[in-house]
Amino acid sequence: MTEMAFASLLAAGAQGSPEHTYTYLFCDLMTDTVLAELPLSGVTYSTALNGIGTLTATIPYTDETIPLDPETATTPGRTAVYVDRDGVIVWGGIVWTRQPGGQSSKQIQAAEFLSYYQHRHVKVTLSTDTSLLTNPALVPDGQQLYADQKYIMWSLLTYANVQAGGNPKINVDTLTAPPHGVTRQATYFGFERPEIYKAISELAAADNGFDFGIDVGWTATTNNNPPTRYRRARTWYPRRGRAVDESGLVFVKGGQGSSILSYDWPEDGTAAATEVSALGAGTGEAKVSAVVQDADRLASGWPLLESVSTYEGVIDQAQITGLANAELTARGQAQMQPTFEVSADADPAFGSYSVGDEALFIIDPEPLCPAGRQGALRIVRIENTAAAGPERVRLTCVAV
Repeated sequence: MTEMAFASLLAAGAQGSPEHTYTYLFCDLMTDTVLAELPLSGVTYSTALNGIGTLTATIPYTDETIPLDPETATTPGRTAVYVDRDGVIVWGGIVWTRQPGGQSSKQIQAAEFLSYYQHRHVKVTLSTDTSLLTNPALVPDGQQLYADQKYIMWSLLTYANVQAGGNPKINVDTLTAPPHGVTRQATYFGFERPEIYKAISELAAADNGFDFGIDVGWTATTNNNPPTRYRRARTWYPRRGRAVDESGLVFVKGGQGSSILSYDWPEDGTAAATEVSALGAGTGEAKVSAVVQDADRLASGWPLLESVSTYEGVIDQAQITGLANAELTARGQAQMQPTFEVSADADPAFGSYSVGDEALFIIDPEPLCPAGRQGALRIVRIENTAAAGPERVRLTCVAV
């Protein structure tokens, strides 16, 4: 094949990039009833590992959209939005803000369904320790938490869901058997009004913890019944996603199979620590606390680098020690959060990976990286900008 013919073939392939169809469904938060299907522009959406991804978009107010009542369909704090890409729901969350976006448009910002539990709090004491309770029956009939860490999350969400107006159709049945097999001692004092999302985050972050999130999607078509949308609370133990040898994901910059469009691979020693102090509940000398050190690194010549973290409401010594150990592990090396912009339609294609997955990233030699670089990294955030044609996906990663 001549060079000219090969160039023509590449050009034809570029022109033949897949076209993507996006649909945006706005629904009542509490019933999931569809209120409107609205066109959006400037859509960027993200998912985060054990965090809360966001969506930003602009709604045109035109003769075509005004009859669809976008004001009701996008009421902040009352409505949900789903992003359907080529027939697959890739994002779902709650509209939280809306403001004028210029002439004949409004901008909205939404956050994944976990954000609902940033607005819910424990108002009566819940604990695994029945001596602290006036009603020792198990949640939801009483105040006692199941002791397994997975069931503590179930208890917190169930406590929230059974209250009047407190269940935004998030299914927690996925948090039942089997347990993780990790017993925790936990107490959430109602007079402190702990935030439920934060309580789950701290529980999950402890040593030997877990990953968590809320999945959204379409149910399968059965008995000629049309699919419906679902919102399912989930945990992954010991972790979400696939190891690099299992995933087979390889992102490359350089060469014919290049999928990385640009990247930033910094290293930041300011976040490193060789000693972590974790502070829990209590005052003065009675405060629950733990101090852990990386003895191996200190012995090898690293300086003492201290970090202090506060976990309000944690009263159990084992839990605060576990949180300190987890923090030390996370800070055990210079923190790296490289970011990569990759082509959504190159191999690996968008949709073939998720947060929690590990992948091999390879940078071929180039002027700013003469020797090249490669490493296995874990994907902790995925951000996509919706487009009908070629899309650029931004991946945020951490060291494995």
